[in-house]
Amino acid sequence: MLEHFCECYSDLSGPILCPVLGSIIPLFIPNSRIRPIRLIGLCASLITFLYSPVPRIQFDPSTAKSQFVESLRWLPYENINFNLGIDGLSFFFVILTTFLIPICILVGWSGMRSYGKEYITASLIREFLMIAVFRMLDPLLFYVLPESVLIPMLCGAEHLLFAGIKLFLCRGLAQ
Repeated sequence: MLEHFCECYSDLSGPILCPVLGSIIPLFIPNSRIRPIRLIGLCASLITFLYSPVPRIQFDPSTAKSQFVESLRWLPYENINFNLGIDGLSFFFVILTTFLIPICILVGWSGMRSYGKEYITASLIREFLMIAVFRMLDPLLFYVLPESVLIPMLCGAEHLLFAGIKLFLCRGLAQ
């Protein structure tokens, strides 16, 4: 069991879990201590960036099939599974995502005075969601995750949050 978990963690789940853990830790630090919050966010995003090309070592570019497929029964009565996999195109999108998030954190570095914790948490949650989008094989979750990337982007103003939720719900009805 532990061996299977280590294999799954080293292949695909690692870059997904690292931003989640990095976004939880700053929640326990007071807002007045902005420097450790910024450093934790930057370190979590850099570790994710350094960890994301690891599957490239065993990646087989001669096939178009999804590789390193992980499957977990999530809602068995609805036949919804948590399926992760990676192909050649999604591999480079994950690398690009993990490259841009540390840059985004560094760009906002000096401006993080009053809402630094929220900025770091939203950036890392957005990174988690984008990586999950590019690695998701389940159609339902593949639809839900790109729409949920909008929520951390709109979490500053009350009217924008309402607009984001409305966009999330109405876009699903239109499709």
